[in-house]
Amino acid sequence: MMYLSLFIILLNIICSFAIYASPINIGIVFSGEELGNLDPCGCYDGQIGGLPRRYTFIDSLRKQKNIILPVSLGDLPGSFGRQEEIKAEILCRALGEMGYVLHNLGEKDIELGLQSISYLSQTSKVVFLSSNIKTSPAFPANIHQYVLKDFNDEGYPFKIAFLGILSQVLIDTNTSDCVHVTEPVETLKPLVKELQYKADLIILLSHATLDESIKIAKSFPEIGLIITGHNVGEPKDTVIYVKNTPIVCSGTGGKFIGYIKYSINKNKVTEIMPPEILPLDNKYKDSEEMVSLLKEYQQMLSDEDLLGRTQQMQHPEGMLYVGSQTCGMCHKMVYDHWRKTKHASAYNTLVKAGHQYDPECIKCHTVGYGLVSGFLNFEKDRNLINVGCESCHGAGSGHVKNVSNIYNESGENNCTECHDNDHSPKFQYKEYWSKIAHPKEIIKNLSEVAR
Repeated sequence: MMYLSLFIILLNIICSFAIYASPINIGIVFSGEELGNLDPCGCYDGQIGGLPRRYTFIDSLRKQKNIILPVSLGDLPGSFGRQEEIKAEILCRALGEMGYVLHNLGEKDIELGLQSISYLSQTSKVVFLSSNIKTSPAFPANIHQYVLKDFNDEGYPFKIAFLGILSQVLIDTNTSDCVHVTEPVETLKPLVKELQYKADLIILLSHATLDESIKIAKSFPEIGLIITGHNVGEPKDTVIYVKNTPIVCSGTGGKFIGYIKYSINKNKVTEIMPPEILPLDNKYKDSEEMVSLLKEYQQMLSDEDLLGRTQQMQHPEGMLYVGSQTCGMCHKMVYDHWRKTKHASAYNTLVKAGHQYDPECIKCHTVGYGLVSGFLNFEKDRNLINVGCESCHGAGSGHVKNVSNIYNESGENNCTECHDNDHSPKFQYKEYWSKIAHPKEIIKNLSEVAR
């Protein structure tokens, strides 16, 4: 019996050492420069990115029993205005649901307005970070100078510190009265000195150009990882090392996601795999959580009637839109041909996707949106839905009033207003035009047209 007791005690000691000797894996997931992109628009096959796929990717990592810390580099919105404010709110909620540790402020966040930053920073589950930004007391914002995460898993206590900077060259001078951005290197000096004794790993989110981040890496070898990038659309080849410090970038628009994995063993942090920059393609299924959130976003656009609230500008030539049916009264052959093209059902594609109240989508799927007499809402402007005659040839009131007025000819420049790199990267004018080319009309004289 005594031998059995001694055996059990010895076994427990051996197991304790085995457990204590097992390293802990921790993964840093990084993204940034969302620029208001919540999900691919669906204009063509093969689009990458989107919150639903990102959620799936992060969730798959957590299922591997690793500690996963997602962080955001900055720039939730792409511009300013009410729709961008709604997007920023949705993105904050999405980051919170995905368990993001923090969001480092970028210049687009600041340009959205300090009132919005103040609101989001105090209501979001995600911590707002910036080591070198100070805002006006008139807009109190909950912005942390650094974030220190403390872990004690499997008997291993360890700490990771996050710092974040915004480059001074990126900040708009018009916001200088409300926002003060200090010089990054001088700001980081005392913070790095303080944190190198508090943390086992220091990570910097550098919202700056790659060149500026390289200079920071040379100044602070204590920093173990720098997440950077500004306007780097294709980030695959931007993983570089400054001595032992990796500098990584996840690109723009939420199309890619970055991942780097560390091993923690007796407070020693070791990079166990090189940084990966992965495209969020269709091998990642859309998560139900994010799909539901995006439906809520579209409902918010509808509830606030952003389409109806659009400020309509005067047509530069004073023309008015008349609708494709009006054109078809005289140009019946062309009109009948147009009705068989995909342009004639462009609005229905938005309805099927549930995006018919989205101003960003509606402008390329209707006629004249944003101009006086152009499309504003379906109830009043059904004659202006789809990509119609006036989408390519311009407002037709002048031609209808006097058919002797030569109507605008369409060309490649008209097409690329909507068939741009983001929505139609494979666009080739001759190839695409062949799919919608009008049949030739034979008009004997203008008086015949007038009748």
